[in-house]
Amino acid sequence: MMMRWLCVFYLCFGVNAWADIDDLSFSMGGFSDLDSYDGFLDSIPVVVTPSKMAQPRVDVSSSLSVLDGEFIRRINMQYVEDLLQFVPGFSVAPYHSSSQKVASYHGTQLDKYRRIQVLVNGRSVYSVGVARVEWATLPLSIEDVARVEINRGPNAASYGVNSFFAVVNIITRSPLETLGDSVSAYSGSRGDYRLYGQHSGLNEDWSYRASASTSDVNGFDEDLDGDKRHDGHGSTMGNVFIQKETATSFFDLDIGASSLKDKIDPSEYEVGSLLGGYDTNNPMRLIDREHIKLSYSQQVSSSHEVKIQYYYDQSDLNEHHDVYLKRSFYGALFNTPTPSVDVYDSYEIDLLETRQDIEVQSTWEASNKLRLISAIGYRLDEADSEHFLSGKASDEVFRLSSNMEYRATDSWIFNGGAMLEDSQMSGAFLSPKLGVTYKLSEQESIRFNTSKAVRTPDLSDQHFKWHYVLSNGEESSTVYADNGEKEEKITSYEMGYYHYWPGRGLSLDVKLYHDVVKDMVLSKKLFTALGPSDKPIEEGVIEDVDINGVEVELDWRFRSGAITRFTYAYQDTQTDNTDLIRATTPVMVSFFGSVPLTDKWSAQGYYWYGKALGGNDYEFLNTWLSYKLSLGGYSKATMGVGMETRLDDNAFVSRHNNFTKDTFAYVFTNVTF
Repeated sequence: MMMRWLCVFYLCFGVNAWADIDDLSFSMGGFSDLDSYDGFLDSIPVVVTPSKMAQPRVDVSSSLSVLDGEFIRRINMQYVEDLLQFVPGFSVAPYHSSSQKVASYHGTQLDKYRRIQVLVNGRSVYSVGVARVEWATLPLSIEDVARVEINRGPNAASYGVNSFFAVVNIITRSPLETLGDSVSAYSGSRGDYRLYGQHSGLNEDWSYRASASTSDVNGFDEDLDGDKRHDGHGSTMGNVFIQKETATSFFDLDIGASSLKDKIDPSEYEVGSLLGGYDTNNPMRLIDREHIKLSYSQQVSSSHEVKIQYYYDQSDLNEHHDVYLKRSFYGALFNTPTPSVDVYDSYEIDLLETRQDIEVQSTWEASNKLRLISAIGYRLDEADSEHFLSGKASDEVFRLSSNMEYRATDSWIFNGGAMLEDSQMSGAFLSPKLGVTYKLSEQESIRFNTSKAVRTPDLSDQHFKWHYVLSNGEESSTVYADNGEKEEKITSYEMGYYHYWPGRGLSLDVKLYHDVVKDMVLSKKLFTALGPSDKPIEEGVIEDVDINGVEVELDWRFRSGAITRFTYAYQDTQTDNTDLIRATTPVMVSFFGSVPLTDKWSAQGYYWYGKALGGNDYEFLNTWLSYKLSLGGYSKATMGVGMETRLDDNAFVSRHNNFTKDTFAYVFTNVTF
């Protein structure tokens, strides 16, 4: 109880203190990049995600959150996905294991969340076979991220069928922003650690950055029964980014690779009520991932730009399981005569997923009132798995899209667009949107937006042929997709208000929304085949859901260097399905504050609360002190110490995700030279 009151006192004191220091003059001593910081204070932020065109945020008709570089450096997060906790309506939590984080907007699913589009420099990173985002496998270090823009609402008109509830657009830093060298280190009292290093250089019009990181996470301590967990993970990743920029053209090459070693809890094998065996080893999920992306843009005239982009992404998953199977279960599972003794054997889980995508895009300023951006693209998705698919599956998608911005008057702005996609597997779909912005001033606007989107089935939905193959060659019966799933559909209506106060760095965004979701797929893809006959997997379990809510976002920057950010989200989900309700968080609150104490010392902290997240309330506080010093020339160092504490007594989303201690400490450092 004392800890809770100390937390509340700290946050309240911090807010009051920041309100009083706006006119004070601190010598920042490297605490912030004041040039970019003052630029933020003096001008309306410009964003690109809603329509792929650069627009002042006050002109945008979609709800948008922006986590800029200053916020990302201050928040002291170690992983990119954790930043989304500070976006209204987003929750970030591991489910099966510490590595399998689920970043969800509007909830609806705790396992393998598949209803948001995630982009890294324009490259879609949700997986092909099962359309989830494997955050731990992304070859992406948070130190390389310049900003994250989050379109809070459907935007399939710009980004395609998986842009169902939201679009997360991660934009990395130009090598010109990171010239020189830097290293970072983090270590926590739970045994977690992370190391990062990068080098950036410049040669005439060419610039480059090479970065790498390695990390290790111990995972949770114990499950519901008090048994020790086996869910820690370690990863290594590297990235090379090369760009050339001239007055009329831009070229970039992005190459990345990662390797994840993920401990997973041993499995028990049962079909229905028949328990037939268990793993005798501690399995590991091994995932190797790599990508290459090239893009080139040319300014063909003062009003017309053409861009071409290609990328290739591959993920290769393998698991090895040593198993003990009771002889009766073995005979039923593999359709063989019951052996005389119980069986010890092994099997592999494999999944190779690849995506290739090419797109040509044209941006044309037809007049000072009308801008158009049009694109044509092709995508090839392929998955190969003996375990899940009994072979290969693929899908080809052709797409055509156009979005426009029309300034009818100085006050009225219309944003509209549509995308037509033709999938070899699922058919053709049209996703339109229309938004209207009324500017009350150059810093204040009211917006209205409506859009339609679909989430088509992924390869596993349509091509499941799931069976077990032992090392001795025995094959079980197959659980297979029969008719496949139909597409999910959403129609979203929203109204919002945005106000930015230049000079004070204060922005306020409010969103009211009503989402109508049709045919949300809730089928459970469970293995149910025993005996000689193959069996169809559960399909066609769907639910219509209405979601209403309000979201508030307040961001305040002070010339002294202080930052405060507050978000609030309320969600009313109209459904009788208890699984949907359990996976949805009706109230979420986040708060972050950072204040300089002297020219070298600063204090930071954040608080997050989620009501009924996974069935229980979840609440935590993180606070830390930072110290900055100059090492001479352009070299500088930052170091600090912090503490995170849970303010609730519940398991983390899953009842098996438990720590024995609610509080842990950590240290961190960064050196730039």
